[in-house]
Amino acid sequence: MDLNGLPAELEQFVQQEIAGGKYQSTEEMVSAALRLLQEHESQGHHGQQPANGHGVTSPRSADEVVQAIHDALATGHHALARELAMDGAKTYPDHHDLQKFGHILAPPTVGNPIPATAETRAARKANHAWLKSHWQAYRGQWIALRAGELLHASPSMDDLITEVGDVRGPDLLLTKIA
Repeated sequence: MDLNGLPAELEQFVQQEIAGGKYQSTEEMVSAALRLLQEHESQGHHGQQPANGHGVTSPRSADEVVQAIHDALATGHHALARELAMDGAKTYPDHHDLQKFGHILAPPTVGNPIPATAETRAARKANHAWLKSHWQAYRGQWIALRAGELLHASPSMDDLITEVGDVRGPDLLLTKIA
């Protein structure tokens, strides 16, 4: 099938989908696209452009939004999945799955960062120096450092936490040395 006349980005999209193995041929992909368009038209959408500007009508029910999120993630359209999740969580505040998607796919946020004082910077430098000097002796172990001092080492994180006790504080480092 000849793709001449298609806009360059559509031609590139077709080639990527075929190269990715989703479709075996241009004909197969065009057939799938036409079936989707036919289904879209039969549902009465007739070329309406949604507010989100993606060229696809917005799902109506919470379950349709969930399915649209799954579809977007499966096809690598992560930004669209995030947008659907955020809109779905607002539209359906009592829908458990949409709230979960809204939380998981929400843009990352920074919580209340611990202010870096001269003391915490010194403790972090000391932890880093200890790691640089001793990492080979503790490979495969979980370690707890506080201000450059080894508190405990163990093959088990649970054992490490049990032994150390309070694992809070800006001068404490828990890590597994690979």
